[in-house]
Amino acid sequence: MSTAFAPDPALLWSASPGASMTSVNITGTSRRSARRLPVTVVATLAATAVASSAALAAPATAHAQGSSEAVVQVLPAPNRLVAWGGSPTGACAGAVSTSLRGDGYPGTASVSWAFAVAGVGPCALTATLSWRNLDTGASGEKVAQIPHPRFSLGVPDPIAHPYDAIISTGSGRVEYRLTTTGGAVAGPIVVDTAAYQG
Repeated sequence: MSTAFAPDPALLWSASPGASMTSVNITGTSRRSARRLPVTVVATLAATAVASSAALAAPATAHAQGSSEAVVQVLPAPNRLVAWGGSPTGACAGAVSTSLRGDGYPGTASVSWAFAVAGVGPCALTATLSWRNLDTGASGEKVAQIPHPRFSLGVPDPIAHPYDAIISTGSGRVEYRLTTTGGAVAGPIVVDTAAYQG
């Protein structure tokens, strides 16, 4: 016959007049110091640092196509949006950028993407470039998927087709914003799109 253990309440509490109930832990759990980062956060940050340095040092590794160029393309520049942040899974962090030109094919703009996203697992990150022509009211968006850590250039993975770089905005002043499903936001910026001269 087994009996359940039940501590004697008289043994748990001190009989001294100044004792309080908070001085005894009867839950069987301990408190973690609020100043210490959890081990998983420290491990994730360390793995991200290792992945970033490996991708930058050896650009020929998997998913690191053009890594040195990708890093340059995520730095601020005119007509470029850069969104820094994490991924919805929490396993990735970095930057996604779009460089925009309004003087390519008449009545259209062109976009080039750069990804500098490091991590330790699936990212499930989606970047959305939204645009609105301030003169005509036309609007639309381009979407790039970042399913895994990557350092690369492309439209969007890297180039599915050259037409994917073309945005039919119409001529005029066009406002752009870049957002990610990880919560990063960049913009707005305004780029003039050249009119058709035919």
